Amino acid sequence: MTSRVQEFAIHDQHGRQIGSVKIVRLGRQRRQFWEARALDGCDLGAHVNRIEAEEAIQDDWDAGRPRDSSAPSHRWRPIVDSNPPTYLGR
Repeated sequence: MTSRVQEFAIHDQHGRQIGSVKIVRLGRQRRQFWEARALDGCDLGAHVNRIEAEEAIQDDWDAGRPRDSSAPSHRWRPIVDSNPPTYLGR
């Protein structure tokens, strides 16, 4: 038996894709969570419901585009980071 993972694209108010969510099963109980991913693939966590996962993606999108290339979950800070920024669009 093969398991098919369904991934759902999340769009902003202009119709542009800004991330995706998918159902994952975690822990011993295999409880259902919604995994949120930013446009660049950065993990935005597992959430109890889809609405929270979509809000995490929207918050990440609103926070700005450049990320620290050595730590993708952090925003790029030109003052303390010597790595070039990764721009995610917008």
